[in-house]
Amino acid sequence: MKRILSLLCAAGLVGCSDPQLEQLDQALVEIRRSADAPAAGVVKTLPAYQSLDYRYDDTRSPFLAAERVRSDEAPVEQQISPLAPTQQRTPEPLESFQLQTLRLVGTLRMGDQKVALIAPPEGDVVSVREGNYLGTNHGLIHHVSPQEIIIVERVFSPQRGWQERQVTLTLEE
Repeated sequence: MKRILSLLCAAGLVGCSDPQLEQLDQALVEIRRSADAPAAGVVKTLPAYQSLDYRYDDTRSPFLAAERVRSDEAPVEQQISPLAPTQQRTPEPLESFQLQTLRLVGTLRMGDQKVALIAPPEGDVVSVREGNYLGTNHGLIHHVSPQEIIIVERVFSPQRGWQERQVTLTLEE
């Protein structure tokens, strides 16, 4: 066993005696000697910094979409429309959620009133009636039926101003 181990060690040491190692050593000596020589190319000094005036700061930003700019420029027109939502009322709890994230999980009748049960993405089920608001687009619950609720949202478009659109949440089975 010891003989085999000593033969393997000897074979490994023989492999380390590469005749080209001397050539490598000579090449490294040459490189080290030439490192003391001056640099081949001299870097020129950079020109002095000159600031430029931007003359187009009063025009549309090329980094914003055209619709976004028009909506930023026309907040006065948003308030003039009779369809503009009232800003004086207190927001209801379900108005902080996108309408797509809300689920209708049930409807029931309590006396004369129809009640819808809405499940937000996080939290407990909330009961709502006709006249309550939900969704981020000023959605007003217009009608509650046994299988669905009809919501009228008010959305602003820069081309057409405030518009109403009807959205339906249906009962999930």
